[in-house]
Amino acid sequence: VDLVPEEHRGEAVVEALRNTENLSERRILLPRGDLARDVLLIELRRAGAEVVDVTAYRTVRTGRDRDGDPDVFKMLLAQEIDVVTFTSASTVRNFAKILGTDPAADLLNTTVVAAIGPVTAAAAADELERLAALKCNLIHCARTRRRHREALHRDRAHRTTMMTLSLTHRLRRLRQSPAIRNLVRETTLTPEMLVYPLFVCTGSGLRREVPSMPGVFQLSVDEVVREVEGARQDGIRAVLLFGLPERKDDTGSGAWDADAPVQAAVRAIKEQASDILVITDVCLCEYTSHGHCGIVDGEAIVNDSTVALLARTAVSHAVAGADIVAPSDMMDGRVGAIRHELDATGHHRTVILSYAAKYCSAYYGPFRDAADSAPSFGDRRTHQMDPANVNEALREVALDLDEGADMVMVKPALHYLDVIRRVKDEFGYPTAAYHVSGEYSMLKAAALQGWIDEERAMMECLTAIKRAGADIIITYYAREAARLL
Repeated sequence: VDLVPEEHRGEAVVEALRNTENLSERRILLPRGDLARDVLLIELRRAGAEVVDVTAYRTVRTGRDRDGDPDVFKMLLAQEIDVVTFTSASTVRNFAKILGTDPAADLLNTTVVAAIGPVTAAAAADELERLAALKCNLIHCARTRRRHREALHRDRAHRTTMMTLSLTHRLRRLRQSPAIRNLVRETTLTPEMLVYPLFVCTGSGLRREVPSMPGVFQLSVDEVVREVEGARQDGIRAVLLFGLPERKDDTGSGAWDADAPVQAAVRAIKEQASDILVITDVCLCEYTSHGHCGIVDGEAIVNDSTVALLARTAVSHAVAGADIVAPSDMMDGRVGAIRHELDATGHHRTVILSYAAKYCSAYYGPFRDAADSAPSFGDRRTHQMDPANVNEALREVALDLDEGADMVMVKPALHYLDVIRRVKDEFGYPTAAYHVSGEYSMLKAAALQGWIDEERAMMECLTAIKRAGADIIITYYAREAARLL
């Protein structure tokens, strides 16, 4: 325990934290009971912290007639109780409800009442109507509570009736300890299979959080290098870069600019961390003024003219030092064109990771906020896939592999686990899956409300993607997951 305030109140906790930490934009986990006061939650948020509020337990009042111990009230009436201890305000309130108008309640006025702290003491004074006459001793009851728990466990063990079934197969034998569970685990995640997406913008010293994606930032090149180094220390070995140019135009010419954010970031990362695999997203949507993935004629995306610009963009990334280029546009023939141009310019070793099965999904919404790439009109249904189709995905993958893709991707991941499995079983190529922004933000939002255990939900999602057949997982949770692995 790093911090224990002298006063045992929520206000004191906040004050102590303020004296030792800058709470602004810090993420704080707050497990608490359902009847706990809101003062700690309110004051932490007022101090600028992002508070994840989790209900760790709920208070359930037992009925006196059903579960109450009548001997307790006999002892109160006989004045055989010398001290009553309360360890929480909810205990006070529920005990007062059990007493009700019982004569035993009046006898509490002649009994010493001990409370664990001032908040509990105030609740006792209010509920038991002792007000100014109440003199509560602030007693730390940790030892008493521990002895009570130990006695309770002994009593339960004594009362438990043991029986043995005649079973040959007991599957629970392989679940009885962490060591055994780890030994027989069928699906294993490693930091090396995680790819960390990053959004690169112009400027210096910039770190702008994306409102719809807590924990994700638009970063200037110098901040990207710092973020990559931090991810490297966590065990991450690959990043995926998206660019946010300073200017946009109809053709997305900033995409192949040698000094654009992505190209500059590639060079900077390779100078500082040459062992990091740098993957670059190849698309025009972040660079066009209309937000579409290619050249527009009226409201139509012109396939072949777009492909030529995508190939030009991929070559510029390879020149900057990218290890892998990842076309995400879903234009027909773009993998073949990119492979041809890479080879023609001497980049035979540059790998192509094709977004081969990219669906037209509602789960891209937060990404478009992060990459500033929402289309100004229409949608992307003419080139991204119909979520209802899987055989079409297999045809897309087959064509991209024939055109020279080294690896293929399914996007999104969680809602297309069946597609991941089909692609892996059908082709056997290295298969990536993109745990997209909407899937990430849903977990973040639920965790913020205290509805789920974020850490467990995160690992369960990533394990499901791996179990479906993914060899590579692109996820905004990469650093958090790697730390746990």
